[in-house]
Amino acid sequence: LRGVSAVRSCTAAKGVSRRQVYAAHCCCCRETPLGAAFFGSVATPRTVKNILCQAYANDAAVTDELVDAILKPGLQPGAVDVFLDFISYSGGPLPEQLLADMPSSVPVSILWGADDPWEDMAEGRRLFAHHPCVTEFVELPGVGHCPQDEAPHLVNPLIEAFMLSSSAASSADGGSSSSSSTTTEQQQPQQGVTVA
Repeated sequence: LRGVSAVRSCTAAKGVSRRQVYAAHCCCCRETPLGAAFFGSVATPRTVKNILCQAYANDAAVTDELVDAILKPGLQPGAVDVFLDFISYSGGPLPEQLLADMPSSVPVSILWGADDPWEDMAEGRRLFAHHPCVTEFVELPGVGHCPQDEAPHLVNPLIEAFMLSSSAASSADGGSSSSSSTTTEQQQPQQGVTVA
């Protein structure tokens, strides 16, 4: 993670975007043995705990049990490939693409840790809140990058309330928020979606 700071100062001085540097890093990791070496350096209890302590606003939420729950699957065969896919976003479309393609009849609630050190909340609001399907963008004060893990006592009731209100709204208008439903897909009850 010290490399991230070096990348920031290097890219600012040379006019190269962070995304370009990150994309080059991901390509190098996926196409050379450096990926496995990089994975080996982060797949340790100490490194996982350090990363989680950076991501979580509340260090007390980073328990040995949590570290073990995250690390254990990472030690299984094939974990290197999954890790490299995860860090390079190659497993599918990005959230902004999913939201752009989401019908406005499918409500989306976005829950965002206000103290997320990696994903700026103002930038998240700018990128995601304007989509027609997004019915709420909820700031979670004192919560970091992984609100569902760090603060389930805040997140779970919000998800439950959103699902209940989405279900009630869907039932009230006959199963679809759109009054001009013509296709079979649109006539089926829509489920609420929560992005955390």
